[in-house]
Amino acid sequence: MGLYDKTYKRFAFGFEIEKIKSIALPLLALFAVLVIIFLASTAIAPKPIEARLLDNPLNLQEKPYTLLEVKVTNVTESDASDVSVVVEAANKEAIFIGPGLKEKKSLAIIERGQYRKLYFLVSPKSGIEEGSYLIKIKVTMNNKLFEENIALVVKPH
Repeated sequence: MGLYDKTYKRFAFGFEIEKIKSIALPLLALFAVLVIIFLASTAIAPKPIEARLLDNPLNLQEKPYTLLEVKVTNVTESDASDVSVVVEAANKEAIFIGPGLKEKKSLAIIERGQYRKLYFLVSPKSGIEEGSYLIKIKVTMNNKLFEENIALVVKPH
C-alpha cells in the first residue's frame, strides 16, 4: 500500500464535502427555477393602467394633436362599478386634454380580470416649447387608487 493509495475524507459542518456537493447542486438549481418562475409571474400579471400616446414624439408641423389610449384593467378581487378615470396634464398651461383641462370619465362596470379602453384628445397649446410634458392618469376602482404617468414629447417646429 503506497502513500497515495489512502484517501482522506474532508469534512465540513460534520458532512463529507462530496455529499454536500451532491445535495447543494440540485438545491441551487431548484432555487434558480423558483426565482425564474417568480419573475415571470410578476412580469405577466396585468397592470391596472396601461397608457400610450398614438403619436409620440408629436411633431406639430405634421399634426397638432394626438390621442392618449388608456387601458384600465380590473386587478381587484371583485367586479368594479362606477370606475373613475381622471387624466390631467401636469402643466395645464401647455397641454390641453379633452374638452377640459382635466378630463374625467366613468365606467359603469368592469368585471374582475377584464379591461376597457378609453381615448383622450391631447393637444399642445400654441407657443409650446420643445420638450417633454407629463400627463397623469388616476383610476379609482373598488375604493383603490391607481396612478400612472406618461410623458408627451413635443417637437414644435
